[in-house]
Amino acid sequence: MNKLYFKLMAANIKNGKRFYLPYILSGILVVMLFYNMMAIYYSEGLSHMSGGSDIRTVMYFGSGVVIIFSFIFIFYTNSFIMKRRKKDIGIYNILGMEKRHIAMELFVETATIAITVITCGLITGIIFDKFLMMLLYKILKFKVSIKFTISFQAMFNSLVIFTILYFLTMVYNVMQVKLSNPIELLRGGNVGEKEPKTKIIMAISGFACIGIGYYIAITTENPIAAVTLFFIAVVLVIIGTYCLFTAGSIAFLKMLKNNKNYYYKKKHFIAVSGMIYRMKQNATGLANICILSTMVLVMVSTTVSMFVGEEDILKTRFEAEINVSVNSDHLQDNSGLEKIIEDEINNNGRKITKKYGHTGINLSGIMKGNELDTEGEDGVHYEYSDITFISLVTKESFKDIINIDTGDIPENEVIIYSSPRYTEKELKLPGQVFKVKESFEAGDEFFPIMDNTLANCFYVIANDYNELEKVASKLREHRYGIYSYELHIDIDGTKEQKKQCDDAVTKVLRDKKDNEADYSAMLVETRENKRQDFYGLYGGLFFLGIFLGIMFLMITVLIIFYKQISEGYEDRERFIIMEKTGMSKKDVKTSIRSQIRTVFLLPIAVAAIHVTAAFPMIKKLLLMLNMANYKLYAKCTIVTILVFAVIYIIVFLLTSRTYYKIVGEENK
Repeated sequence: MNKLYFKLMAANIKNGKRFYLPYILSGILVVMLFYNMMAIYYSEGLSHMSGGSDIRTVMYFGSGVVIIFSFIFIFYTNSFIMKRRKKDIGIYNILGMEKRHIAMELFVETATIAITVITCGLITGIIFDKFLMMLLYKILKFKVSIKFTISFQAMFNSLVIFTILYFLTMVYNVMQVKLSNPIELLRGGNVGEKEPKTKIIMAISGFACIGIGYYIAITTENPIAAVTLFFIAVVLVIIGTYCLFTAGSIAFLKMLKNNKNYYYKKKHFIAVSGMIYRMKQNATGLANICILSTMVLVMVSTTVSMFVGEEDILKTRFEAEINVSVNSDHLQDNSGLEKIIEDEINNNGRKITKKYGHTGINLSGIMKGNELDTEGEDGVHYEYSDITFISLVTKESFKDIINIDTGDIPENEVIIYSSPRYTEKELKLPGQVFKVKESFEAGDEFFPIMDNTLANCFYVIANDYNELEKVASKLREHRYGIYSYELHIDIDGTKEQKKQCDDAVTKVLRDKKDNEADYSAMLVETRENKRQDFYGLYGGLFFLGIFLGIMFLMITVLIIFYKQISEGYEDRERFIIMEKTGMSKKDVKTSIRSQIRTVFLLPIAVAAIHVTAAFPMIKKLLLMLNMANYKLYAKCTIVTILVFAVIYIIVFLLTSRTYYKIVGEENK
C-alpha cells in the first residue's frame, strides 16, 4: 500500500506538472529568500560595523513580512491545485478508495513536496548567501572581505517556519477530503456557474472605503499623524479593493446589461455576459494581484528614491559638516566657543568654507487659541502631533538662518513664519504677550531648519534680545537651558580628512563640557561620523525593498499564471457552446481575448491609481526619514510604474500562451 501512495503521488505530479512545477519552484525561492534574510540578520560581521544594527533591524522586519506572505502565497497556490485535484480525488473515492487512504496519499504528497522545497531552498540559499552578502556590502559601501559561512540559526528558523507552513497546508488538504462527499468532489472544479447577484451594499462599501482612504492620504498634512493614519488608509483601501472587484465590478456590468440598447448587440452581449461570470470567479485573485502590485510599486519606488537620494538626505539631516547645539541659562557671548572650534579645525589642516550660527529660545507646549501652554494639564496625555514647537529669535539671527530680511519690528511685536500659517492677532508666550505684525506660511525653503514633521512649528521673530529676555525671565522660574545657540560649519577636504577633523572637534567640545559649567547641555553632530549609519539604514531599506519587491512580483506572476490556467479550463467549454450556437470561431476568440485583456489589465490600472492617491501621504512619511526631494521620489515612482507595467504585460503575454494552448486542445 505504501508503494501505491508514492506511485499515485508521482503520477499526479507528472500529469499536473504545469501546476506543480511553478508551485515547487516558487516555494524553493521563498525558502531561499527567508534563509538569506535570516543569515544576514545573524551575520557576526554586522555587529562590528557602523550601521550594522540598522541592517539587522531592517532584516528582522523583512523576515516577518516574508513569513506572512509565504503563508498567504503557499495557501493560495495550494488551494488552486486542490481545486483542480478534487475531481480526481472524487473518482478515487467512487472507485473504492477510502477517505483515509486518500488522506494518506495527500499526506505523502504534501510531505514530499515540503521536504523537496525546504531542502532545495536551503541549499540554494547557502549557495547564494555569499553573493547576496557581497551585494549588500556593495550597496552599504562596506569595504571588507567576506568569508563563506553557513548560518545554522538561519537554517533552523527556516526549517521550523516552513515545516509549520506545509503541515498546515497538509491539514487543509486532508480536511477538504474529510468534509466532502464524492459528488461534491467531482463537481469541485465547476462550482458557482449561476449568474452572480448584485451586492449593492458591498459595492457602495467598497467605494466608501477607498474614498475615505484616498481622502486620508490626500488631506493629511502632519507627518507624525501620517504614520498612524497611513496604516488605517492602507486597510481601508485593501478592504475597498476587495469589495470593488467582488461586488462593484459586477454591479457595473449588471448596469450595462440592464441597458437594452447597449447590451443586445453581438459584441457587447458576449463581452458583458462573459465578464460577469469571469469577475465572479476571479474577483479575489484580481484583487490580490492589484494589492500586490501596489505593494511592489510603493516599496520599490520609495526605497530606490531613498537610496539614490541618500546624499541629499544626509545633507538634509545635517545642515553642515559640523553642527553644534548648546543650551545655557543666560544669554552668553559664544565667540570663545567658536574660536575653540576654529582653532581645532585649523590644527587639523582644514579650512572653513562656510559658517553661520544664531542664538534663540526654543519653546514647546500645547497651543490653546493664541496662548502657548508650556506646562500642560495634570493627568492629560498629549500626542506628539499635538505639541507646538516655537523658535523665538531676533531679526538678525533669522536673516542668518534663512536669509530673509524682515525689516524693523516695533517693540512688543513679532513676525511669525509657521506651518500652517498663524492667523491670530496676538501670541501669548510665558511672561509676555506679543502683537503679531505679520504672519506667513513657511514654505519648503524652511526645510530642514524648521521641523516639518510637526503639525505646528513656528519661527517667531522679534526685534532684539531685549524682547527675548522678557520671555526668558519668566522661563527661569521652572526650567534650565533657556537660550539655545546653534553653530553650523562647513570645511574642505576629502571624506577621510573631514572625518578626522570631525573627531577632533567632537573630542575638544566634550572635554570643554566636562570641565566647564557654561552650558547646561551640548550636542555635537558631524556629517561624516554619521555617514555610515545612514548608508546602513537607507542601503538596508533599498536591499529589503528589492528583496521583497522580487518576492511580491514572483507571487503576482504565479497568481497570474494560475489564473490563466484556471480560466483556460473554464473557457474551453464556453468555446464549444458558443460555436454550437452559431458564432464563428473568430468572433468567439475575439470576445474571449477582449475579456482577458480587460480583466488582467484592470489590476495594474487600479494599482497605479492607488499609488497616485497615496503619493501625498508617502511624501509626508518620507519627511520622517529626512527625504525632502519630492521630484526625485516622483521620478522614481513614474519609472517604477512604467517598468512594472512592461514586466506585467510581458508576463501576461507569456502566460496567455498556456491559456490558448489549454483552450486549443479542445478546439483543434
